[in-house]
Amino acid sequence: MQLPARNRMAILTGGILAAGVSVAAAVQGVSADPERPAAPVGALERSAPAIAVGEPDPTTHEDTWDSGSGKKGQAVPSTAAQRYKWGRPAASDDFRVFNQRDWEVYKGKGNGGLGRRLASAVTVKNGVLKITGNRKGDTGGVAWMRGAQKRGRWEARVKMNRACACYNANLLLWPVQGGGGTDPQGGGGEIDYMETYGDKGLRNGTNFFLHYGPEKKALRLDAHLNVDLRKWHAFAVEWTATSMTGYVDGRRWFHTTKRSALPPGAMGQAIQLDWFPNLTPRTAKGVSRTADATLEVDWIRMYPLGKK
Repeated sequence: MQLPARNRMAILTGGILAAGVSVAAAVQGVSADPERPAAPVGALERSAPAIAVGEPDPTTHEDTWDSGSGKKGQAVPSTAAQRYKWGRPAASDDFRVFNQRDWEVYKGKGNGGLGRRLASAVTVKNGVLKITGNRKGDTGGVAWMRGAQKRGRWEARVKMNRACACYNANLLLWPVQGGGGTDPQGGGGEIDYMETYGDKGLRNGTNFFLHYGPEKKALRLDAHLNVDLRKWHAFAVEWTATSMTGYVDGRRWFHTTKRSALPPGAMGQAIQLDWFPNLTPRTAKGVSRTADATLEVDWIRMYPLGKK
């Protein structure tokens, strides 16, 4: 995928994009993005089991967990930050207002040169950031100017309506000064810690995609989660020197300790609603192909690793 033509950012993501590919494509070694060359068969890997032994099913938000005190029945914290005591965020936004110094709004051509990225597609009202996509492919995306660091934790509370399968929502991290285009300039990887690609517009699941390796020859680890995205959920990613972990509502659903898959440099946060018109025919029966798609963000936070 390519980014709309826009100013390159000197200190954060020079170009940020969602390199969305379906889990089925990963198994078959076929790129679901026509802009991205297919990886060699066998080059794409499945991640280790996403849910650790003893962890509750992440789709059952109201389950309980053992806090370590030996007492059962305590309510599960609704965020990874609460459950694992991540402390004070280094940066946060609750969208009481839209601070344009903190966010770069995408403008220009859409994914693959199709559709448009419009500033008007991004709005903030009643404490919620909304990115809206219409039937013509007019949509939006934003880059968080304060949301970059090498290793750390990011978490955001989001939801999305049912709409055309052609719309793909994404919370992602992209290399600082990574440039625009299909792959980061010079490599550097990509972390998609909530991506709806391939859900047929039902919003009944999401994916974690960890892209890594040299430019144009990237490999990938991935996992899929069944979750109702029409309701609010907190998605998080934790990147340490030895692992990458994805969370939903405080529960782990992706994890790898593959050192070679971890990014080599600082990453920046982006939020995108991408248009894939070729996926329109895959929209599930009963889901509108023409109604607006809306990704909503209640808040977003970035935490340093601190001491563990």
